[in-house]
Amino acid sequence: MMCAGVSRSLATNDEIKAPLNPFGINTSPYGEVFAMAMQGPIDVYWHSTDRQSHTHGDHPHESSSPDSHRESESHPPQQQQSGDRARVFLEGLATASTARTNPKPASPAHTRYIRRQIENKLRFAYQLDPAHYANYNAYHFFLTEPKLGTRPELTPGAAKLAQQTIDYCLKKNDDPRPALTAAAATENLLELMFNDQLNEKPHFTTNQMRQYLKLLDQCIAQYNAISNHWNRTGNWSLLSDQRRLECHDRYTFILQVRRASEETIQRLEQKRLATSDVSSAN
Repeated sequence: MMCAGVSRSLATNDEIKAPLNPFGINTSPYGEVFAMAMQGPIDVYWHSTDRQSHTHGDHPHESSSPDSHRESESHPPQQQQSGDRARVFLEGLATASTARTNPKPASPAHTRYIRRQIENKLRFAYQLDPAHYANYNAYHFFLTEPKLGTRPELTPGAAKLAQQTIDYCLKKNDDPRPALTAAAATENLLELMFNDQLNEKPHFTTNQMRQYLKLLDQCIAQYNAISNHWNRTGNWSLLSDQRRLECHDRYTFILQVRRASEETIQRLEQKRLATSDVSSAN
């Protein structure tokens, strides 16, 4: 009782405020599993304001398909009718918790509340496993899109998140997949630098971009090294075909973005060189 009484005052004390990690779940193997499981609830929240409302006249489950015809031929009518009722009942239970019954669209306040819930869950999922490729990129996307995110962090918060992700992922040498996440975070930082060039007085130079391009090459090299080791030890075969295909697609995409980033830096360098030549001539 004493702990419960003082816990609130301790939690609200800014001087001793620290990132909470109950039972050490964050960044643990259990956290990696929970991070994958979090994608389901996040997806439900994401689409909750986009679903159309259901009315009493709708019967979305009463459809005819080849499978239903085959079932009717192989089962007696009474048994088939009972099975249909059970199937419809179970499908109704699965969607009842998220179905919208209000015919009116969501209000701006409700939409913002839903976006805040998504953002909180994305941050929570990221903290569970900062090396998770999909969760990191989704959270980064929220921080850089003003129409989605609900906190005024935008570029500074996204840049800090990307750098933290790079530092964390490059320390993991037992799995090639975190290196892909580090590469994605590096490319996100390069994108922020490219967008900064649209400002009247850019903060980043092409030399800084070259440094992060070199860091991107380091991430790709680390992925290749660990991946080759996994090929020799057979660790890749321990993953499902879907997971291996995801890694291949992400690796291919990262190489394409890397090539486009280098071309962008070259164009910026040529533009600045041309501008300096014109200034010297004048």
